[in-house]
Parts: sequence; C-alpha cells; structure tokens
Amino acid sequence: MSLSISMSLSFILGKILRKIKIAAVLLCFIFSFVNADVVVNINKGVMKPISIALNVFDVANSSLKLRIEKVINNDLQSTYLFRIVPEKAFMQNLKGKQDQPKFQLWKTINAQYLVNIEVRSQGGELKLEFALYDVFSETQVGVFSATGSSTDWRKIAHLAANSIYERITGEKGYFDTKFLYVSVNKSTKLGKIYRLAMMDQDGYNHRYLTNGNSIILTPRLSPNGAECAYFTYREKTVNGRRVPISASVYRYNLGNGRTELISHFKGMSYAPRYSPDGSKLIFSLSERGASSIYTMDLNSRRITRLTKGRCIDTSPCYSPDGKYIVFNSDRGGAQQLYIMDADGSNVRRLSFSRGRYATPVWSPRGDWIAFTKFGAGGFYIGVIRPDGTGERMLASGNLVEGPTWSPNGRVVMFSHQDYNKKNKIFSVDITGYNKHEVATPLEAIDPEWSANAKR
Repeated sequence: MSLSISMSLSFILGKILRKIKIAAVLLCFIFSFVNADVVVNINKGVMKPISIALNVFDVANSSLKLRIEKVINNDLQSTYLFRIVPEKAFMQNLKGKQDQPKFQLWKTINAQYLVNIEVRSQGGELKLEFALYDVFSETQVGVFSATGSSTDWRKIAHLAANSIYERITGEKGYFDTKFLYVSVNKSTKLGKIYRLAMMDQDGYNHRYLTNGNSIILTPRLSPNGAECAYFTYREKTVNGRRVPISASVYRYNLGNGRTELISHFKGMSYAPRYSPDGSKLIFSLSERGASSIYTMDLNSRRITRLTKGRCIDTSPCYSPDGKYIVFNSDRGGAQQLYIMDADGSNVRRLSFSRGRYATPVWSPRGDWIAFTKFGAGGFYIGVIRPDGTGERMLASGNLVEGPTWSPNGRVVMFSHQDYNKKNKIFSVDITGYNKHEVATPLEAIDPEWSANAKR
C-alpha cells in the first residue's frame, strides 16, 4: 500500500507516508483547514471525552458498513478521548458524501464532531470517502479518502480512524500498528513454553512466530520493523534451583521467519535494543557478579564496552536522536536511573526518589522516559523527563514491569502479573488514565510496540 497526503487550499503537499506489504492500496487525505482552532489539547490531565457521531453509508448495502463502523468506533473509544454518539440517536440519515449535514439536528444530540463516511466496494476494491465536521462551528474541517483491496478492509478502517484522531487531537494516530510479545503457555507437560508472537494493537490478526523450542525473552524491534532481536538462555540446577548460566542473542527476520545467532555469551545478557539507525545493538552483559553495558556493530560484530566497574549497569536504551543512553545502575548504592552520552562518557544520575528503578525506555518523541519502579510500596510504571523533572506514576499492580511506548508517545504498554500469577499485558495513557488489558490468547510478557512491524 502506498500512502499520500494532499492539502486542499492554495497548495498541495504530496508526501508518501510509508510503504506496507499490501498491493494496490492508496490512502489519500485531503485536509481543509477552515477552522484553525479544531485541534484539541489532550496533554493537560483529564478531559471530558469528545462527542463524535459516525454516519456510515454503504452504497452497495453490504456487510462492510457494520464491520468498518465497528473498527473505527473501537479505535476511537479505546483512547477514552472520544464518546461515540449511538446511531439510534441520529436525527438525520446522510446518504453519501454529497449530503450536507443539518447542523442543528446534530447539535440537538450533542455531537461535537460528525464524520460522514461513504463506503464503495466493487470488483474487489474498497473505497472510503468521508468528511469531518465541527458541528458547533458548522464548518468542514477535513475531507479524506482511502482506497485499497476489500480484503484489507480492517487496515483501511484503522487508517480512517487515524485520520479522524489526528485531525481532532493534533497527534499522530496509532491504530494501524502492531506489537510483539512473548507468549507463555504454562499448561503443558514439558513445562512453560515461550513463543514469539505478534498481533495488531487492537488484538486482531494474532500469530505465533516461533515454535517454542527455546526460551525467548525481551524481543525488540528494529527501527525499520524488518526484524527483531531477543535473547535466550541455558540453565542448570543448583541446590534444587534452576540457575541461568549462559545467554545468546538472536535476530529474527519478520519477513521470512529466519533466525540468526548474533552472539553467544558465557555470562548473562539482557534486553538487547537497537540503536535509532539500526546499525547497532546495545545490551548488558554480566560477569562475576557485575554487569556492564556494551554495544555491538551488526555488520562487523565488533563489541564495544561502554561502562566499567563492579556495579550492575543494565537495561540500556538510546534516545531517539541516538545522542544519549538511559540505563539503570546500583553504582550509587540503590538501583537508580542514569543517563550517559552515546560513547559512555558524562554519566549523570537521573532519578533520586526512594525505591528501585529498572527497564527505562525513551519515548519516540524524546520527551519522556518510562520505567519500572519497585520497593516497599509495590510495583509501578512511571515516567520522568530526561532532565529529571516531572516524575509521576502511571500504573501500579503486582509485578507491573517492562514498559514500551506507542509510536506516537501517547500510550505505554507493559506486563502485569495478577494475584493469580497470570501474566497479562496492559496499556495506560500518558496522563495515567485509561488503564486496560490488551487481551492475548495465552499469558503474555515483554511487549514491544512498533509502527513499522513488517509482517
């Protein structure tokens, strides 16, 4: 699918948004900036949901109307930023893009925005044309079009929801994205089975990528979404306890399913992550009770050590511009967050509160760092500014850990083990509201969200 945007006033901007593996699909957004005050600020704490009516008219009177309507409804409502006006409350039935809304009727049912969508399906091709209206100012604020194969109706509906979300909130939509995670099956005679899995952000199109022959942990997607890196480990039994003794880091090609061993380590290696340009992996490696941070050039396989000492430095993550690295360390006594330059110099402490910090990850926008925090008060998912200000907790619960960001930096996804010891995935808004479970077929850990996952 090829995507483009054009603006419908005195100029036209042609821009290919991205390429995806769907042939002959074109998405065209035509924005009409009649009302310059349409963008809503959704970053100042709690806000009342925006009331929006979706009028969907299917020219062919097919089942696509209900399916497309459901996807868009679910996408917008999942953010808790929108309230969908029920169709039974409509006082005007718009039959296609040519029909003009009678704004007073939509004001009567308290719709702040109206989306008039026309669905056309013919010869295996699906076309959506829709207009967005600001009801109270009685203006059209966006005209959009999306075309593609009828078999890709779900993706086209997600892209339509993105357009609506972006035009109203001013933030990039994320409804057509995917995430990786590790599926854990405990109900087997052979013990736990760990498999790499992938699904759409709304829970559909789930598939397993590996067969469960080895333990897979902390999958991390490359910046271009073509592959992921993860680590596996070997164990031995010591005094009746299973103890990890070695680790290996692998690359998994999401296009052809091929697995490649990157390196095998005598000590334990944890949570490999890609550099922003995809040329390196950064990870920690433990030896003799200490843990240091290393990088590996993926072309030459050259390994460079960034930190030294008898402390435990782990969970490194690059800033989006590649200039800095955040990690956690006990070099000051308690396990806290630190930031250093990309070459390992200029280390400075980031967090100073009580409790222990772990698994920091920079937001795609670079404005926040999410982390896991634990101590006497329990487990938390929190965020902090890169300058150390603004620390706050977004979610708490038994063994909440391992945050990952939505591609627009608006939502944080994480693992959570409930009191029945069931591992699940949850997400929460950056404001700390709208925490909800992301359903998976089996238990799940280590989510990794990406806008660019290829498969």
